[in-house]
Amino acid sequence: MSSSVSTMPQDDFRTSWKTNRTSSKLAQEKTFSSMLQLSIGEGVKAALGQAILGVLNGQGMFNEATDPKEFHRKLQSVFGSGAGVLEKVIVKDLFRKLNIPYNSQERFDYGEALERAKEACAMEARKK
Repeated sequence: MSSSVSTMPQDDFRTSWKTNRTSSKLAQEKTFSSMLQLSIGEGVKAALGQAILGVLNGQGMFNEATDPKEFHRKLQSVFGSGAGVLEKVIVKDLFRKLNIPYNSQERFDYGEALERAKEACAMEARKK
């Protein structure tokens, strides 16, 4: 994806996801991607500040956020072992937005966490 990270606050993402439940799977993927981009923006801003977020965003650091391996590779090239910490901050924020419990004691895998979030969104879309 070639979208940039949004730092604008948004309403409950589940509302947006439910709105798109009758739309195509592509619309739901776009909604999830938007949620992820917002969580990345908020997580990086909270951890590193607005200036660093702007620099990283301008360099396209977050363009592949939905591709866990590529995203991790990019983060690791800049932050080394700190990449895992940023991924956890991002996922924790995403889970909070989706009302998914986050257990910091469990083994962490960014890709698995994204899949769990996507599944939760899909299940929410099927409700009602």
